[in-house]
Amino acid sequence: MDKIKNIVWILTDSQHSEATGYMGNKAVRTPNLDRLAARSRIFTSAYCQSPICVPSRESLITGRYPSDLGILHNKHDHASTAETLGHKFQKAGYRTCFSGKSHFIADNLLFSEHDMNRGFERYADWDDYLYYLRKKNFFSEIDKSKVRENCYQGDPRAMKEIEAAAIRCYSVYAQQHNGHLADEYSVERCAFERASDWLDENHADPFFLFYSLYRPHAPLAVPKDVERPSIDDLPPLEWSEQDLASTPSLRQRIAFMNNHAENAYNAGLDLAGTYAENPELSEEPGRTKEVNSYDGFRIDYFRSVSYVDRYVGKMIEKLEALGHAEDTMVVFTSDHGDMLGEHGLNLKMCFYDAAIKVPLLVHIPGEWDQGERDDRPVMLLDLVPTIAKGFGIETEEALPGIDLTSDAYGYDRPVYSEIVSSFGADVAQYGFENHVRMVKTNAWKYLSKAFGNHELYSVVDDPDENSNLGDDPAYQDVCAQMQELIDEHPGKYRVENVTVVE
Repeated sequence: MDKIKNIVWILTDSQHSEATGYMGNKAVRTPNLDRLAARSRIFTSAYCQSPICVPSRESLITGRYPSDLGILHNKHDHASTAETLGHKFQKAGYRTCFSGKSHFIADNLLFSEHDMNRGFERYADWDDYLYYLRKKNFFSEIDKSKVRENCYQGDPRAMKEIEAAAIRCYSVYAQQHNGHLADEYSVERCAFERASDWLDENHADPFFLFYSLYRPHAPLAVPKDVERPSIDDLPPLEWSEQDLASTPSLRQRIAFMNNHAENAYNAGLDLAGTYAENPELSEEPGRTKEVNSYDGFRIDYFRSVSYVDRYVGKMIEKLEALGHAEDTMVVFTSDHGDMLGEHGLNLKMCFYDAAIKVPLLVHIPGEWDQGERDDRPVMLLDLVPTIAKGFGIETEEALPGIDLTSDAYGYDRPVYSEIVSSFGADVAQYGFENHVRMVKTNAWKYLSKAFGNHELYSVVDDPDENSNLGDDPAYQDVCAQMQELIDEHPGKYRVENVTVVE
């Protein structure tokens, strides 16, 4: 990588690993991602280290397991102070910028009380987005009585749950405009303009730009000119009743979501805990094609992916215009996936592949630029050592990830993910403050829980994860072997006093 001077890391939120054109999905229009994929190494088996935003993002930017950081859900009473890749590049003399959605601290913490820059000299997050909307005179377009005062005046960093407050602003606009959001008011437009302006002023020096886009995370309002896929283009959904029969936790979550569909994500934890503790409430989960009709959501979701693709394209065009097409490494991935109706679920916060498997492209001009596919298992925490090594930046010896350019891994490599229950849907599935750790090998996927029955799936014979073998006496030796893998890796970090904050 002698000729590579810069890096741009592009991150989306909640993007299913196959929600791109280059993966054969007909419901999305992603010409820019497809063009990038044709000039990248395409990792088709990349896994996040947590199926929810904050712990996943902290893990991928520091190269550490969530349990090592003590960050295991989106609601907790502290923020991480671990060194990030931004810190490492800044110490090495690079110009650094973060633009877009970070979500590096819990929803309930104040931006103003924490070091949000995390190694980036220019840091543009939700507070910056609200200032952007003010400058665009956005608040004259909506009923201000429906949003929080600090959104349109005062210091946005003084608000708790600033992301929810900011998103409420454009949701109010969408409600007044037939569900659409004008491009000029989107988070993606703001993130691009901030990043573009920063590049204009700083691109002469080596730089690290982290460019983080909000979608396809809900709410899914996009401009009305974004093409709408037909129902015929949607990937098929096939459900098995065997997964309900063998996996009580799945029945619990589906029953809870069907009974609290309007607010299953943020429903009261006590109510969700009741579903986790009372099996009778989940005997009839009500999963039918009629109840669980995700067609409308999936259409809006794939439109959001198509919209995000526009801003991937704008960034690539910007690099080309500045003369950095051949000296800049580009990484594209997402923080986690989305169930999109698989197993009768939406959202994430579980360990089916749809929730923990993510798209990953790495473009290195002159090296990884031929569209080669690599289906060996990798983790997002591998990106810190991979990127740092490529730029000659030292990392701590204790980091668990590997340099993906070293080729020192095979199909049998275990990958890990973990979470502590913190929202209605996952509390209903796993139980209140249950710490769940997953390991996946080329033969098995195993879920180890702080309490409750473990789960085991055969990757070879049951790739759709429909038959839980965790309680089968014939497979207890396999479960024990998988537990040893967890104990030796993320399990060596003892997580104590984990506090979920309402």
